[in-house]
Amino acid sequence: MKVHLLPVSLTVAMMSPAMVIANPASTASGHSLHAAVMQLSAHNQFLQQLLNAPLDSATFSLMDELSYQLESDLLLLGTPSAPVAAPLESLHQAVEHQDGNAVLLHATAYLSAAQLWLGLQQS
Repeated sequence: MKVHLLPVSLTVAMMSPAMVIANPASTASGHSLHAAVMQLSAHNQFLQQLLNAPLDSATFSLMDELSYQLESDLLLLGTPSAPVAAPLESLHQAVEHQDGNAVLLHATAYLSAAQLWLGLQQS
């Protein structure tokens, strides 16, 4: 039985980085926050590598697992946001449908949103 990201995405969409900044107790310590950012960045790099590979059933399977890991990474950061969650959910759905064109579209959108979001979070 697969768990779909939709309930999490709705929760994530209601959160904003400003809420976390206003409530520092909700974030991890500086060290673990840095580790979570590094883990998310590594998983984003892996996603980019998968996009450069042929989109076959093995790649779709890896991307499916990776989409769950990316969601977990965002939750570990304690600051998931709608600009990152929505494209990740779209990517996850495209992977489940094994729609190569949609995977490329949504993965690119997710990676762009994540890069921007991480840049904003690190400053």
